[in-house]
Amino acid sequence: MRTILLIGILLLAACSEPESNSTEPDQNQNDPEETVDNESAEDLSEEKASEEEAEPALVAEVNGEPIDEQTFHEALREQYGETVLQVLIQEKVFENEAEELGIAEEDVQAEISYLMDTMGIEEEEEFYGMMEMQGIQSETELRKRVLQHLVMQEITGHDGEFSEEELQEEYDRGAELTARHILTGDSETAEDVLARLEDGESFAELAETYSQDPGSSSEGGDLGTFGRGTMTPPFEAAAFTLEDEEYSEPVQSQFGYHIIEVTDRVPFEEPFDDVREQLQQSLSDRYQYQVNRIQETIMDEADVTILDEDFQSILNEQP
Repeated sequence: MRTILLIGILLLAACSEPESNSTEPDQNQNDPEETVDNESAEDLSEEKASEEEAEPALVAEVNGEPIDEQTFHEALREQYGETVLQVLIQEKVFENEAEELGIAEEDVQAEISYLMDTMGIEEEEEFYGMMEMQGIQSETELRKRVLQHLVMQEITGHDGEFSEEELQEEYDRGAELTARHILTGDSETAEDVLARLEDGESFAELAETYSQDPGSSSEGGDLGTFGRGTMTPPFEAAAFTLEDEEYSEPVQSQFGYHIIEVTDRVPFEEPFDDVREQLQQSLSDRYQYQVNRIQETIMDEADVTILDEDFQSILNEQP
């Protein structure tokens, strides 16, 4: 950015320099030859100064060998350019999203003040020092992260903090589930299978016919009993929020599209207070997965044009 600004300043200065209206010396001057000589000397002096200014600034020296600023910036661009540009694109997309949602700078500051109060910190210097220890290197970076958090909070209707009631509901869903599923390769087939299930057709027979999971299709889609953290996040999120003998909507994972049915639950043996942290983690993981999917959707729907040919591949790499 500093290099770009410097180039802009130099271009502006070049455009604003006055041009000579005549190539002939002013006849009103007493000694035109002396004037030409003086101007030539000034030109030489300016040329020498320009040559000195044109020498690249040095970033470091290694055993007497220089590493200049141009080499440094070229290496940064080559090694980290795509990553930095992706971050800048995402930041801009979320700034636009925040503006559409009516999230203002005052909201960001209020959230930061809330964080400081929560941490019991009164001085901003101490607070930003704590943030730096967490990998957030500047106030600007923190504000951008807070802005993205507020966007997600507005869209999901949740701030990622879970109440006692929510934790209790998660506890009541049980420690483990017994479930079955039908895995299809596309959403159209999954929707068709779901419609046939709702019309009363046999889950086991449809699983044997349509499921692409070789480990369970011959068993009528039966997956046995499993606990939290053993299934892919979207599958687990859907399964643990289903009522008994209820069919899920098609759930997309890296394997395809799942129709899930919970057939039994295994309650916790431990009391609620003993598994509170486990429940908190389970809900947090589920919420984070939801946030990631929403972020992916926002980025996919953004109108992004990459003008630099070196970074065209970024359009296919957006998170």
